[in-house]
Parts: sequence; structure tokens; C-alpha cells
Amino acid sequence: MQRYFALNESNTENVVLSSNDIFHISKVMRNKIGDEIEVAIDNKIYLALITSFTPFNVEIIKEKNEDSELPFLAKLFFPLTKMDKIELVVQKATEIGIKEIYIYSSSRCVVKLDDEGFNKKINRLNMIAKEASEQCHRLNIPTIKGIIPFKNIPTYNSALNLIAYELEAGKTNELDKLLSNNQGDISFIVGPEGGFSKEEVSYLINNNYHKVSLGKRILRCETAAIYFSSLISFYMER
Repeated sequence: MQRYFALNESNTENVVLSSNDIFHISKVMRNKIGDEIEVAIDNKIYLALITSFTPFNVEIIKEKNEDSELPFLAKLFFPLTKMDKIELVVQKATEIGIKEIYIYSSSRCVVKLDDEGFNKKINRLNMIAKEASEQCHRLNIPTIKGIIPFKNIPTYNSALNLIAYELEAGKTNELDKLLSNNQGDISFIVGPEGGFSKEEVSYLINNNYHKVSLGKRILRCETAAIYFSSLISFYMER
């Protein structure tokens, strides 16, 4: 069943959906009065009955007992790179269950974009996250923030903080140990196409980050982000 995220919070008496969602319901899905849809409101899922199209209105039937979120908060820090790669990572990290996605700028980021330029892209990224959340039946939509200066990354530290470092390429024993013993929130970061500088790695280590390997192969930044997200989701949901 198709899922939609309500624009209003804590109000199941008057559910408000976006004009795009209403168009999707009526023109794409071709729903009719009396059809049922799922509506997400404040991290809860409700079964709703379409009662009118002009104006559009639904009636909440019941709350559904559902929990599709990871048990702990997972924050991904992804480098500022070409927008198609960022869009891919946002989509896949959302499907995997990551709650917060931060786009950061570091010394070896190839793409240069200021806050104003990034803000022009944020609506599309939010839409990608919303559609991915609906597709995979999440209870909420991830938060996307940027552009975060590299030096500010430690201000978002979690109980466990991990850096995928290409010079650590090899066995994943350390990553396995850290994730196996973790019972809290996780922040994790992958490097840009040019990698991290030694100074940047030292800075993160001095701010409670652990260097880990993602295996014997050097991955593209977008592949590393998706793979790392998948591993964290796997360990959290065991």
C-alpha cells in the first residue's frame, strides 16, 4: 500500500498532504473515494480512507503497529561531490535506515559549493529522501544538512564514531569488534574522491573517532557510503 507523509504534526483529525502527493494519489495511482492509503504522522503510521478529492480529505481508520526504524540513531557524513552521487547516496542511505545525512567540505573535496549554492539543491535532496522513505515504508524522513565544515564534524559526535580510512584497507576485524560491542548511536564518515589528508585523520582521531577498514578494496566515495550504511544497519538489527 502506498505511504505518504503528512505535512501537519500531531493532528489526525485534519490530515494535510502536499499538492504533489494529492496529484500522485489521484492521477498516478488513480485512487478513488473509498480507497485506503497509509499516512505517516509523528513517527506513527495510520490507515486512512479517502473521503473526498475536492477538497482532498482522508479519514483516519486506525493506527498500524509498525516499526521500520533502526534501534539507534545513525549519522552519515558524506563529502561534497558531484550532485548525482549525493542524490544516489541520499536515496540508498534512506532506504537502509540512516536518520541523519550531513554533507561536509574538506581540503580534498573536488567540488566547491557555498551554502547558498547548496541550499538551491536541498529541496531536491529532501524530495529524494521523502520518496525513498515512502517506498521503503519508513516512519520518518531523514534529515539532510550541509555544507558542514570538516572542523565542525566532531560537534555531531555519537557514542561511537567511525572513519573509513583507505590506508586501513585490509581485514575488517576492528570494525566488527566496534560494531559488535556497540549499543548506542553511531556517527560515521567516508572520505572524498581525493581521500583524507593525514592532518584530517589525526584531527578526527583526536576527537574520538576510530579508523576502520571496509575491506581490501578501495571503494568510490558513494560505494563506501552505501556499503558502510549497510553494515551499520546489519549490526544494529541483528
